[in-house]
Amino acid sequence: MKFLILALLMASQAFAFYPYSKKAGEVYEKMPTAKKAGTLYLHLLSNPKTLSPMLNHDAAVSGINQLIFMPLMAYDHETGEYFPALAEKLDVSKDRKTMTYTIRKNAVWQDGTPITTDDAEFTYQKLFDPKVEASSKRAYLGEFKFDKVDSSTFKLTVENPNVNTLANIQDDFTIIQKKQYLNEPDFNKAKAIINPVGSGPYRVKAFSRDQKLELERVKGWWGESLPAFKNLYNFDSIVYRIIPDTTLAYEKFMKGEINLIEMNAEMFGNRVKGADKDKFGLEPGTNKSVWAKNFRTEAPASYYYIGWNLKNPIFAGKKTRQALAHLVDYDMLMEKVYYNTVVRCYSPFGSLTPNTAPDQKTKSFGFNPKKAIEMLKADGWADTDGDNVLDKVINGKKTKFEFALRYNSENPIRAKVSQIVKEQFKKAGIMVNVQAMEWNTLIAEIENRNFDAVVSGWAKGSFHPDANQIWNSKSFLNKGSNYVAYSNPEVDTLIADSMKELDVKKRVKIMQKMGSIIYDDQPYLFLVELPGFMMGVHSKIKAKKWAFRFQDEPALQQYSIE
Repeated sequence: MKFLILALLMASQAFAFYPYSKKAGEVYEKMPTAKKAGTLYLHLLSNPKTLSPMLNHDAAVSGINQLIFMPLMAYDHETGEYFPALAEKLDVSKDRKTMTYTIRKNAVWQDGTPITTDDAEFTYQKLFDPKVEASSKRAYLGEFKFDKVDSSTFKLTVENPNVNTLANIQDDFTIIQKKQYLNEPDFNKAKAIINPVGSGPYRVKAFSRDQKLELERVKGWWGESLPAFKNLYNFDSIVYRIIPDTTLAYEKFMKGEINLIEMNAEMFGNRVKGADKDKFGLEPGTNKSVWAKNFRTEAPASYYYIGWNLKNPIFAGKKTRQALAHLVDYDMLMEKVYYNTVVRCYSPFGSLTPNTAPDQKTKSFGFNPKKAIEMLKADGWADTDGDNVLDKVINGKKTKFEFALRYNSENPIRAKVSQIVKEQFKKAGIMVNVQAMEWNTLIAEIENRNFDAVVSGWAKGSFHPDANQIWNSKSFLNKGSNYVAYSNPEVDTLIADSMKELDVKKRVKIMQKMGSIIYDDQPYLFLVELPGFMMGVHSKIKAKKWAFRFQDEPALQQYSIE
């Protein structure tokens, strides 16, 4: 797989900056006609904090946003390219600094009003308003200038284009309706952020906290006139059952109350391959009422980690953080917690992609408690009072090596990881207090930098990773995604270099060097990666193709019901 992705990366300079072609979208045009009917029942871990694509930071809600809003350009999961969606045309200047978009004349909001450049201009103004809680998206986009040409055409101009300029616009510049927000004094708290008027094939029908979020298909949706979309979005309604307990969600799936569920390693390894193996088919089309499969695709993998708050002085020492990385039994984690559905993570930029140096694995921190204890001692940690907890004088004060490790309570795998880390660290004289928190509460604590350490993950990697949002020292500010407060001047310089390098081969070398430095610094304790996705499906759900080449989640738009 690594060499296949490498070939794709190196095939064309055009792929890097201008990743759309006339062939992109053909795979969807050729999808067979499916019956437009029925209700798809899905699982959602927690109440959505927002349904605004501008304010959202939740991967699950991003999938919902894709049903409610149409992007300027849509992503072809088979070719890795983009094709026209809300915008009927995109022109890129020769110097790659100016992108000119033309909105389709027939594109309308779900209330029937036209989508115009007034909406695009309003989106731009709010997106770059520092009072709006969209700092992570601003970090990805960088500095842009907006110019309205006419009611359907606008320009976005950037001074320093990079290989992700277009991709970031597609992901983070989702046009929202201006009139919905005109009389709202605080955009971050507007009613529309939970009940938006969208531009996509589904609208919000009902939302009951702690119960369900229901979407209904927009009849006569303007996008159905486009060849790539005519045979997609086939369910009359999509209902997300809000169930924080994944064990309960699994049981409801087995009872038929949820008919498609994205599985975690616990469900797939312990239940599908274990206790319930006689109930499951392992491929679609079996004679079982349910089937499940681990789809190993070529999409850059999600990765999971423990993030250290580097503002906490106990994590300030690089040697200390490296020692902590030697205290984790990764093989045991992969087998006992993730049921061998994952691979080791050696880099923040995709361990199986060319963005990670070929020899990075040999430089990784393996399970070596003896070496960890030696490194802790060398960094000044010792049990000076015989209480079996290490201590150290920091800023003139004796400080015990004790901290709180938080995770979201809806995730049993992170609970297991936390407990294992607690036990392994205890043997080295480190006291870990495990704390489970509801997802939205945990996110708020992270945004406010009120934590010691957290078990978390980043979903949906990229062939051309943008390190600015997470690893630039400036991205700690204004609730940016560098919430661990990582700061390395050399990495900041490499980020700047990567942002302006348009030669793919040269950029890969920059990312390899940067990833190696970040991994060595250990601002995260890098754990594992999940290539592709796992899902369980009831047999009444049908699809011509369940996962395309670069799919990293269930392709709801392709599925239908009998």
